[in-house]
Amino acid sequence: MKRAKQFRPAGAPSRKEQKQEADRWRGNAADRGYNHRWGKARLTHLARSPLCIGCDAEGLTVPATVVDHVDPHHGDPDKFWDTSMWQSCCKWHHDSVKQRLEALYARRQCTLTDLWLNSPLAIATAQGMRCDEA
Repeated sequence: MKRAKQFRPAGAPSRKEQKQEADRWRGNAADRGYNHRWGKARLTHLARSPLCIGCDAEGLTVPATVVDHVDPHHGDPDKFWDTSMWQSCCKWHHDSVKQRLEALYARRQCTLTDLWLNSPLAIATAQGMRCDEA
């Protein structure tokens, strides 16, 4: 089935152009440290912690696909490679719950401890966001 063309106002940048601009602003993945060394470290971490800790805290068994930096590193190599601050999670927890928690953290409305996906705040946030629950 052919996908409908997405609406884009005249003169607005395409998604590809938006991504290129974001890379110019913050650097691409390799510039931010997500290189071959990270790939190996990520796989090692996921082998040691294969389940999403957020889902596990809710009583679900879901494989982790993402290694998240609990403390946002903002390019700091010491924070980036601090394995004690890594958590295994599924893409849903990383892309939804963690983003919400990081926004609260940036506004100083929660603590660093709350950024762990098995924290009480993270569990409450996740339960409020799930659309598949009856």
